[in-house]
Amino acid sequence: MSNIVRDDRLGGRGPADLIRVERVGEALASLYGAARAAMLAVADNSLLARNDLFLLPRQRRTVRSWAESGLILTADKADFPLLRIAEETGLPVITRDRFTGHRREFTWLNGSDDAVLEPRTDRHGEVSLHHVTLHTKDEWQISVSEENDLLVQQGLTKRVEALDRFWSCPEPRCPRHDPAKGSFVLLPRVRGGRLVCDQHGLEMADLGPRPRIAQLKIMRDGREVHRFPVAEGTPVTAGRSPGPADLTPFLDDTTRRGVSRAHLRFDLDGPQLTITDLSRNGTTLIRRDGTRHDLRGGTRPFSVGDRARIHPTLEIIRSGRRYPAELAIERVPPRPEEPPPPTVAF
Repeated sequence: MSNIVRDDRLGGRGPADLIRVERVGEALASLYGAARAAMLAVADNSLLARNDLFLLPRQRRTVRSWAESGLILTADKADFPLLRIAEETGLPVITRDRFTGHRREFTWLNGSDDAVLEPRTDRHGEVSLHHVTLHTKDEWQISVSEENDLLVQQGLTKRVEALDRFWSCPEPRCPRHDPAKGSFVLLPRVRGGRLVCDQHGLEMADLGPRPRIAQLKIMRDGREVHRFPVAEGTPVTAGRSPGPADLTPFLDDTTRRGVSRAHLRFDLDGPQLTITDLSRNGTTLIRRDGTRHDLRGGTRPFSVGDRARIHPTLEIIRSGRRYPAELAIERVPPRPEEPPPPTVAF
């Protein structure tokens, strides 16, 4: 519902208008040659909470009364319950969204030509609905969309610069209190123009710059089997050696012979990630546009959408996420201010 009432191409006035739902309902009835059509609406909670969307207070009260009486479903983020209902009922979703960020949970979306009805408006302002094909997306495209969905959910789309820094919740027991101690970064939420903790609602403190990280994924037969981060200034080697990018668990007797102990090295210098081939048998670098390069013994930039093919069934790709949740793989413990006490034997 949020996607429809905010679509100003459907007529109406202001950021949100219920007349758009009415016009889509009429288009649905026309599509199926019926006098009337029933729709199940799922809305984001933000549609009810924000006071700046509907120009007419009466419409805002109407939406809230619908939610209170159970006429519409509401959720923090409507996509998941909406797609679950579509999966269980087989009913199409009326939206302009392609749900790229949900292709992992709902694999049936890939290639579907009947899951989505898109509302379109002609030059006379008439609204009609059209089936669209949801083309299969590459792994990096899904990652980009997942991150964008998360930024929208946290209200950070206009505050992305905040993701370059660590933020701390004042509550000592909160997992967001000391973000550098965890394995993952938990994002703040924008509320009333302030960055607050999702859990406690307290304004978060800026703890300074967050280390730059690139996220890489190990793919076997086109499916992700492992991921690892590369921190700025800390190279990571992938191959048959123990470590965060150990390929051994994903190799069989055939592929093992073609993979060196130190096969590839990844270095992050500022925004640029590079890949260096250290192997005996070489690696094929496949760019996003499909061009191929023999990487044997060389170093090249490794951009979003690129693939390092180690074997026809094994690749390493760069995620599309600009701000991966992972922190550095290995943390160097701080030097003690005083030498430790001598060991005592018993």
